[in-house]
Amino acid sequence: MYVELSLLLLSMAVFLMAAFTAPLLYQVRKLVKGLQVSQEMLQRRLPDILKNLDEAAEQMKLTVHTVNDQVAVAAGVVKRVQAVAEVLMEVESVLRLGLRLPFFVFLRNAGAVMKGVRVFLNAYSSPRRQIKG
Repeated sequence: MYVELSLLLLSMAVFLMAAFTAPLLYQVRKLVKGLQVSQEMLQRRLPDILKNLDEAAEQMKLTVHTVNDQVAVAAGVVKRVQAVAEVLMEVESVLRLGLRLPFFVFLRNAGAVMKGVRVFLNAYSSPRRQIKG
């Protein structure tokens, strides 16, 4: 009696496991079919995708080379500007030292005197103004 009951319970357990795994196996089968369709579609489109990817990589390489060339040109221009600025700074320092020489001091003072004389002559030769008080 115990053996028959054990066999009955064991067969019920196997039946229940089979009953619960059948829908699972059905879902796995549907999933495999879907994956198979996706795999076929990917195999058809993969060469085009790789071709587009190679073209994009080539365009990126060209862009990088162009940018590097432009940066090199810009660096050359900046170096030239720096060189000109250095020359101008040297010229300015030489001029500052040169302007302290007596000849340049005399010219500066002579220019100031000439300007003062011109203002005086303009004021002296202009008609007199009436001062309203």
